[in-house]
Amino acid sequence: MPVEDRREALVAAALAVVERDGLGGASARAVVAEAGMPLGALHYAFPSLDHLLAATLDAVTDQERLAAEAPISAGVDGGLEATLAAGLDAYVSLLVARPARELAYLELMLHASRDRLDLPPAPGRYERSYAVVAALLEEAAAATGHRWAAPPLTLARHAVAMLDGITTTWLADHDEPAARATVRFLAASLAAQSTKED
Repeated sequence: MPVEDRREALVAAALAVVERDGLGGASARAVVAEAGMPLGALHYAFPSLDHLLAATLDAVTDQERLAAEAPISAGVDGGLEATLAAGLDAYVSLLVARPARELAYLELMLHASRDRLDLPPAPGRYERSYAVVAALLEEAAAATGHRWAAPPLTLARHAVAMLDGITTTWLADHDEPAARATVRFLAASLAAQSTKED
C-alpha cells in the first residue's frame, strides 16, 4: 500500500476510534486494529501516535471546510450576510448529522492544547482552522462584491471561537434552532465588518 494511502486509512481509523470510544480509547493498537494493519504500519506512516492524531484533526477541519464552502461556491441570494449564514448553517447541519465526529474533534483539540500549557502564545493546532475560515471569508466577500474592513485572519479567530461555542452548547443541549440562531448572529456580526466594493 502506498504510504499516502496508508496515512489516509490510518487517519480514517483514528477518527472512527475516537468517535466511538473517545480519545482514551485511541491507543496505537486500537487504531491499527481498526485499520486492519499491523502495529508497525503506524510508525511507517507517522513518526508517532500524536502526529497521527494531529493529521486526524486536519482531516476533520477539511471536512468542515467542504461543508461550509459548498453553499458559498454555489452562490446565495441576499448578499454577504446571507452567504455567510448559508456556509455557517451547513456547518451546523454537519454537526447535527455527525455529533460524535465533532466531539472527537474537540477531544483531539483539547489533547493538542494540553501540550501547549507552558508554551508562549501561538495559534497552536487552531492555526489551520483560522486559515481555512479566513479563506472562506475571502471567498464569500469576493463572491458578493465586498471587502473586509478587518484582516480576515482576525475575523476568522472570532468566528472559530464562536463556532466552538456553537458546537459545545449544541452537544450539551441539542437545541438546533438555538444553534442556527447563533449562526445568523455570527453571520450578521461578520458582515458588519465589511464594506461593499464600488
